Amino acid sequence: MKIKFDWGTGITIFIALFLLANVFVIYKSFQQKNDLVTEEYYPQGLEYQKQIDRFAKANALSSPISISEDQQGLVITYPGELKGKDISGEVVFFRPSDENADFYDRIRFDTSMIQRVPIEKFIKGKYVAKFFWKMDGKEYANENTFRVNK
Repeated sequence: MKIKFDWGTGITIFIALFLLANVFVIYKSFQQKNDLVTEEYYPQGLEYQKQIDRFAKANALSSPISISEDQQGLVITYPGELKGKDISGEVVFFRPSDENADFYDRIRFDTSMIQRVPIEKFIKGKYVAKFFWKMDGKEYANENTFRVNK
């Protein structure tokens, strides 16, 4: 049996390929992971002005918190005003593309105002470091974006 290839056959083949492409796109879209930035977004929205004030206090410090990478790991350098103060806080290492790579660490630094974080805790890619701390009865917050190139 020989199939005659005319415009009707061409349209039928085109529609069949179009439908197969749509089925493939729908299948792939169900495989895509959709992580929320945070599960509790509504209560965090209510605290927004307080957070703005925390960021403003941190920006008023003499120098910003800086992040760099060396062979041993991540190097976080804190402003000099924090030296000798009673500070309690944490840093959240947030990976926008994979919530399983997020982790917390407490803020701790040596006499040279440096905190080291082992590079083994990170996977290659973009991170956002979110700092939250209390100093002299005031709350501070800062945020830095960086890439891990290991």
